[in-house]
Amino acid sequence: MTLLPTARPHRAQARPSPAPATPPGPWIGRDLLRGSRALLALAAAVSLASAAASLAGPWLAMDVTSALTRRESITGPAVGMSVAVLGAAALQALCGWLLATVGERTVLRLRHRSVDHLLRLPLRTVREEGVGSLTAKVTSDAALLRTVVETGLVHLPVAVIATAATLTAMAVIDPVLTLVAAGSFGLAGACLALMTARMKHLAGAQQRAVGRLAQGLTAHLTALVTVKACRHEAAAGRSLGRAAADVRSASLPVSRLHCLIGPVVSLGQQAAVLAVALAAGPRIARGELSLSAFSGFFLYLLHLSSPIAVAAVGIGHLQTGLAARGRFQRLFALPAERDAPRLPPAARPPRPVAAVAFEDVSFTHAGNGPVLDRVSFRAPAIGLTALVGPSGAGKSTVLALINRLVEPDRGEIRVLGRPAADWPLDELRTRTTYLDQQSTLVEGTVRQNLRLGLMRPVGDEELMEALEAVGLRETVRSLPRSLDTPLGRALDLSGGQRQRLAVARVLLTDSEIVLLDEPNSQLDSASERLVTRAVEQLAATRCVIVASHRLSAVRDARHVILLDGDGTVVTGGHEHLLATSGSYRALIAGGAATRR
Repeated sequence: MTLLPTARPHRAQARPSPAPATPPGPWIGRDLLRGSRALLALAAAVSLASAAASLAGPWLAMDVTSALTRRESITGPAVGMSVAVLGAAALQALCGWLLATVGERTVLRLRHRSVDHLLRLPLRTVREEGVGSLTAKVTSDAALLRTVVETGLVHLPVAVIATAATLTAMAVIDPVLTLVAAGSFGLAGACLALMTARMKHLAGAQQRAVGRLAQGLTAHLTALVTVKACRHEAAAGRSLGRAAADVRSASLPVSRLHCLIGPVVSLGQQAAVLAVALAAGPRIARGELSLSAFSGFFLYLLHLSSPIAVAAVGIGHLQTGLAARGRFQRLFALPAERDAPRLPPAARPPRPVAAVAFEDVSFTHAGNGPVLDRVSFRAPAIGLTALVGPSGAGKSTVLALINRLVEPDRGEIRVLGRPAADWPLDELRTRTTYLDQQSTLVEGTVRQNLRLGLMRPVGDEELMEALEAVGLRETVRSLPRSLDTPLGRALDLSGGQRQRLAVARVLLTDSEIVLLDEPNSQLDSASERLVTRAVEQLAATRCVIVASHRLSAVRDARHVILLDGDGTVVTGGHEHLLATSGSYRALIAGGAATRR
């Protein structure tokens, strides 16, 4: 029975092209509403109809009062007023239902695009921004942006129109009392304007504080084993507590301003009611103002506070949503990984003698000194190449550069005879397989982890053969659901088992270049022999580059690349380097090549 696959014909053309990078901020608005504009327009129309029905109520109330004073039947006006009130409530509910549908569609579309863009950001950018902070944008900021749609496009415009219509109706009834009411509301309006102007700045500070808390919590939960082992819970709790206190300090002014809007509007209304009552009394007594007109005007005055409050609260919510929109614009302005145009199959070069070639390549981590300085070497197209060197020499960086997980500062890297920068990322990462030092698995089933990145169907028998090659067949069979057992939460594998499962995933690939970073660092001797044999069989048909501190990987390698701490690169076979390189002899004498 064959345990490992030989190199299969390359089928990169079956892999779909990567989705285009999400454009920066301007699409937030038009594109987010694509497919929902008709529904949004209907919601706006329903909201206007609800406002119109509400405005009809006081006018019909005047007819009721007039009929009472004339001792006429009030059935018609009363029925009309009841229909207007009930219709306004029903239309308002319908508007809320429509807006909820549009809002959730918008948030879903925004989250889809955000996740797509985040997954295409360079590793350096993600680390600089912070995983927790980026997560907060997808979760809380996306929900805040919903208010831009609901409030900015419907509630606020309708509230302004309703306010203007109410004032117009009041002016038709009595212009003098309208001026008195507007003047009484003036001071409250000035206060509301100052409050809403302040909210945008405060909302931005609030979300930045939330992002810092999310980042800190994510970092501590990711390192929870270390936190517990080092008895760091109390200190971590204090650190996160300070971050939570910062959120509280940033949130409190926003909450206080929102709480003040209602009382300020109510105060303006009370002042207007008092002023109108004082001004209307003598006029009613002199017969200049009828009782029915005053009752209608008074009802409109009471109604006026509703659209004003909606407008004031809406402006505050809109400021918060616009602050979130600004953060999304900055997020989408972060450049995604640079890609190259896909060439037709005929333009692909033949398989070269060297699978990987570095020419004067330099790389520097942000904020640190150079990791690689004008490094040059070649790795053959077939066979095992060992990448060794002292800690910090740049072994893992070399592997990441080949797969374009990071980009060099200078120099050229050629992969399969073609500059790495000219490869479409999707195609490059199809033709190369990279296993990081942590042997990272995704949160999913055993089957999903084994099939990760494969574009061809893989049956259970082939999956089990790969597991057998690394000594995991019986382990997986003993799991509650075998290949369909979820990993990553309550049930997980040990560190060594996770590492072997990741190696089994590599065995299933068709890639012409396999990059392994410390694939046996957590293995016992028996498991290491299985993995070493599997890697040797892979290397019989393709290029395998292993960064390892184990002497076994070095001795079995056809080619060795030594990255010295001073930037020197020495290449050759194991025996040749033992005879010619003092640094290599010292590394071997120290107990094999060390970790990064």
